[in-house]
Amino acid sequence: MTESTPLHGQSVTALADAIRRGTLRARDVLELHLERIARLDGPIGAFVFQDAAGARAAADAIDARVARGEDPGPLAGVPFGVKELEDVAAWTHPRGARVFADRIAATTSTHVTRLRRAGAIPLGLTASPEMGAASFTASLLHGVTRNPWNPARTPGGSSGGSAAAVTLGLVPFATGSDSGGSLRIPAAFTGLVGFKGTYGRVPRGPGYVGMPNVRNYGVLTRTVRDTARILDCVVGADEHDPLSLPHPGYAFAERIATYDLRGTRTAWTTDLGFGVCEPEVARVVRAAADRLVAGAELAATDVAITLADPEESWRILMTPDLLDAYAPFIPAREDEVNPMLRFLYASADSIGAREIGRAALVRDGVVQSLAAIFAQVDLLLMPTTPIPAFAAEGPPPGTIDGRAVGPIASVAQTYVFNLSGHPAISVPAGMVDGTPVGLQIVGRRHEDDRVLAAAARFEALQPWPLLAPAAG
Repeated sequence: MTESTPLHGQSVTALADAIRRGTLRARDVLELHLERIARLDGPIGAFVFQDAAGARAAADAIDARVARGEDPGPLAGVPFGVKELEDVAAWTHPRGARVFADRIAATTSTHVTRLRRAGAIPLGLTASPEMGAASFTASLLHGVTRNPWNPARTPGGSSGGSAAAVTLGLVPFATGSDSGGSLRIPAAFTGLVGFKGTYGRVPRGPGYVGMPNVRNYGVLTRTVRDTARILDCVVGADEHDPLSLPHPGYAFAERIATYDLRGTRTAWTTDLGFGVCEPEVARVVRAAADRLVAGAELAATDVAITLADPEESWRILMTPDLLDAYAPFIPAREDEVNPMLRFLYASADSIGAREIGRAALVRDGVVQSLAAIFAQVDLLLMPTTPIPAFAAEGPPPGTIDGRAVGPIASVAQTYVFNLSGHPAISVPAGMVDGTPVGLQIVGRRHEDDRVLAAAARFEALQPWPLLAPAAG
C-alpha cells in the first residue's frame, strides 16, 4: 500500500495483497466504494445498476476465508464494475437499450466468472451507449455519462461508464469490451490504461459472440501492472468461444517486469495513412512516443505506414448482427431505438453475401498490409484518438484539423486493429484542451507481452495521476 495515496486511489494489486494478508478487510473496501458511488456518481452517471447485497455477501465470504488462513485469490476482495454489455446471471441486461430494459441475464460471461474465481467482487453495471454503438456514452435508457476530468466532455465509448467509474475512484477497475476501440478510446479520454489483447486472448461467451469476430473483453485500470495481474486471471481457452486462445504459458505480471525491450524496432504514425488528426493531439502524443523510444532504448525506424481505409468493411461486417437483435422491435417501437442504430438496421437489409464477401476481402488486405509492416517493425506508436474528448452528449465533431469527416473518423486509429486482431494498448500521454489523450502501442499478434512491457516502461518514464482531480 502507498501511504500517500488514499484508499480509493490504491491499485488493484495493493488492495488485493493487503486483503490477502489480512491488513485490510474486503467488507471495509467495498463499503468505502459503495459510499463513493452514492456520494459522487449522481452527476457523472457511471453506474446504472448495483447489487450491494450480493457484493456484501461476497466480501464477507472473502474475509471469512482469510480468517481461516485461506488465500481467496490474486484479486481478493477487490470490487469492480461490469460494463452493461456483459452478462451477469440474474442481473438486468439492457445493453443500453430502452427496448431491452426489462431483460434479465440468464448466464454469466466467462470473463466475469474468472474474475470472481480470482476473488474479485462485481458490484454493479456501468453505462454503455445502446448496443455499444458509439464513441461517446449516452442512451435513451440511461441519459448521458460524463467525464470526471471535465463533466462537459465525454468519457468516450462504448466503455464510458467503466472509464468514468475508475478515474473517479468509484471502483479500482471495471470491465469493458472493444469492437472498434471501446476500451482504448475511454482510456485515452480519462487518463487510464485500456488493453485489447490479441483476438481471443480473453474468452467471450457463453452465448452468441457475434458474426464479425471483432469483439474483445478486457478491463480499464489505473496501472499497467493491474492490467497484467487481471489478465493473468482470465486468459486461457474456453469451450464457449471457438476462437479463444490457449494460456500463453507464463504470467503477464512477471513478464512485463523482466522483458528486455532494448533494440525493439518502432514506427510512428499519426493516422495510419488514411485518417486525420488534430495537430495538438499529434504533437503531445509524438512527444510521449519519443520519450518511450529514448528512455527504453528502442530503435525508431522510418517505415511508411499507409493503409487503405477499411471503415466500410468494418461497418458492413458489424451491421448484420443488428438484424436479429432489433427485428422484434422495428418498426413497432422504432422511436425507442437510437437513430444511428435505426439507420444501421435499415442498411443491414441491403447487405447481402456479395457485400459481406467484399468486406472480408478488404479485411484480408488490412491483415496482409500489417503483416508486411510488422516484418519490419516490432511496435507501432500512434495517437489512440485523433481528437481530445468532445461534448458529453455527442456527437463526435464533424471536422478534424479543418477537414470535414464522418462520425467514424473519431475511431479511425483503433478499429483497424479489431479487424486485424493485433494487441493494442492505450496509456496516458498528456493533456489536450483540458482532458487526457492517449498513446496507443500496437504489436504483432500473440506478442501481448511486448505491448504490455512497453506500456509499463512508458508508465515508469512518464508517471500519471491515478485519479481525476474530482476524485479527491
